[in-house]
Amino acid sequence: MFDQLKALAQLGPMMAKAKEMQQKMQEVQAKLPMLKATGQSGGGLVTVTANGLLEIESIVYATSAPLTDTELLADLTRAAVNQAIKNVQAVMQREMEEVTGGMDMGALRGMLGQ
Repeated sequence: MFDQLKALAQLGPMMAKAKEMQQKMQEVQAKLPMLKATGQSGGGLVTVTANGLLEIESIVYATSAPLTDTELLADLTRAAVNQAIKNVQAVMQREMEEVTGGMDMGALRGMLGQ
């Protein structure tokens, strides 16, 4: 019985912390369009920049890129895009870990009934 009362007493501060984390997560979500990361392929022949919404913002081809070999250019572009997306996801993950302190947010959402 006393263990249950102790757990209940801890619920208030835990809920306050969860609400604070939720607010910080909303702040991170608002920053997503401004988060940026690049990916390159072909030794820098293709450079792609993506934002935190996983949107491609730019694709830049070096002057030495093989513009006439469309199949190779497509492969290089695809590789650079994939790398940019992986890189921006890593940036997003770091941002979220700063907010949550590494806490499993799926478990927290489950506790909050979301």
